[in-house]
Amino acid sequence: MLGWMFLALLAVPASTTSVGRILHFSDVHLNISESFSAADNARIPIRYFQDAPLSLLESALLYAKEHVVADPELFLYTGDHAAHGLFTDEYIAKAVETNVHAMENYYPPKGMEGRLEATAIIGNADGNPDYHMEVTDPETESNPSIELISNVWEDSLTAANMDLLNRRGYLSYPLDDKLHVITLNTVPYSPSHLPDTSKQPDPFGQFAWLDKTLAELQDAGKFAYIAGHIAPIVDSYGGNPQWHPKYIFKYKNIVGKYPDVIKAQFFGHVHSVEFRVPVASLDGPTGEDDAFQLPPMYITGSISPLFGNNPSFMVWDYDIETYEVLDYAVYASNIAEIEPQLDWKLLFKASEAYSLKSLSLPELSSFVHRVEQNASLVEDYYWNMKARSPNARPCKDAVCHAKTLCTLKWWTTKDQYLACVDTAQTMMSDNDYASVSPVAASGSSASDNFATNNVLMTIGATALATGVAAVCVLLTVFILRHFGVLKSRSQYDSVDTL
Repeated sequence: MLGWMFLALLAVPASTTSVGRILHFSDVHLNISESFSAADNARIPIRYFQDAPLSLLESALLYAKEHVVADPELFLYTGDHAAHGLFTDEYIAKAVETNVHAMENYYPPKGMEGRLEATAIIGNADGNPDYHMEVTDPETESNPSIELISNVWEDSLTAANMDLLNRRGYLSYPLDDKLHVITLNTVPYSPSHLPDTSKQPDPFGQFAWLDKTLAELQDAGKFAYIAGHIAPIVDSYGGNPQWHPKYIFKYKNIVGKYPDVIKAQFFGHVHSVEFRVPVASLDGPTGEDDAFQLPPMYITGSISPLFGNNPSFMVWDYDIETYEVLDYAVYASNIAEIEPQLDWKLLFKASEAYSLKSLSLPELSSFVHRVEQNASLVEDYYWNMKARSPNARPCKDAVCHAKTLCTLKWWTTKDQYLACVDTAQTMMSDNDYASVSPVAASGSSASDNFATNNVLMTIGATALATGVAAVCVLLTVFILRHFGVLKSRSQYDSVDTL
């Protein structure tokens, strides 16, 4: 009786959410010696504005294994295994092989019995030359561009999936009984793709397959994560579409039909930590077809520091019951001139940096609205995009603020992006924006008010919690004394000392 009452008093509500973890690497662009010698590879320095040597990749993998997540549910690699440059076919194949084997040394594939490894995602740098991939008929032949590099996956893929990879470059893996990971071949959609196949409505038949696969998952009550290399977006550098706009439009028309199926979209390519929020969702409910809803898109940074960014990787937390993505954490390192060059650490978590309860569409839409009113938040997001690199240019002016804000929105064309930038700059020149901006010359900022409110809320919450705790302690003491478990000072004084 006493034990039951004591436990009841001390019991507190606890979260029942079970969290799975995805370890996400991308864009290593492995810089190996053309001699393929291990000794020569070891001499390649780690430097900003150069692609990653093997020592940089292995440092990141070792840190992830020992300090971050030793056994993730999914190890995901979203393409670009080889370095930038002009190389032989043999060099490209060796770079892909070395990159994949390095990752498998730390995170071996297990298949359905445990962690899923999804590294067979082809990037533009994995062709020879860059962005090259022949577009063939997957129903009748294997693809020579894919076969150039695919041998490394013979041991980790089933024979059936190996054949499909060689024919088309895209796959669907079951992570468990309810979730599939769909990996896309995005290279043919790029405006830089060689040879130019942009007149083809559906290269490799991938759009038709994606639509069919998602429909089958929907009918079966299952879910999907979509992953690929090049994201169907306009980029954050100049608003350039990374896919031909007609392909972005087609992709959106497919994925928007399955909001109940698609739980996340993961991409790489731009060497920057970003996400995209569907524009329509920012206007609130439209009353139109509720069955059509685009999901948000997540984009990871790179191990390669080629663009002056800090090398980084990410961990995604998701609910293993609903598969909703809850949070992400970015791990990164500066690159020093002297040893030790690398100092990996947790850079930030989205939940903490952006005050997000989850990465759901409503939460991200709310975040975009907050960014529109707070220059400090714009600058934080920009700084985090670059993994807080010392080489990142300051983002203090209205132009940079506007571009960063518009980068958060999932546009299809460059004209849409530029129109957003113009509108945002106009908005930011208004007094309302200046009054909430911490970089404004005068006036209290919204971030200051937000911080003050947070302090007051924290004080109030602390006082309430202290009061509740005091009541619980007093009640517990009363019960324990009533049952004779706890004695008063006078009771102790009457007991003989042994």
